[in-house]
Amino acid sequence: MPFEQGHKKIGGRKKGTPNKVSLIRADELLLELGINPIKKLIEIAESDETSIDQRINCYKEIAKYTYPKLKTQDLWVNTDENINPTIIKLVAGIGQT
Repeated sequence: MPFEQGHKKIGGRKKGTPNKVSLIRADELLLELGINPIKKLIEIAESDETSIDQRINCYKEIAKYTYPKLKTQDLWVNTDENINPTIIKLVAGIGQT
């Protein structure tokens, strides 16, 4: 549908949506202030005052940026093959007296 003068805007980005330039400015601000978020998380996790739950959350957050997320793999077992059962016979032993 072509644009017609006087109609309301339909679709597109919402007003106030941050663009890449805004995100880059946040990175620049962190650099300017000398703040490294990963380093800060490590400091929190290593603090004696940090609970075990807080430590786990810090390390989980760090892992997101340092290790690739592994995919779940499905394992399929084909049971249609001819499988011969193993027969075990118990035989009473002859004891010595």
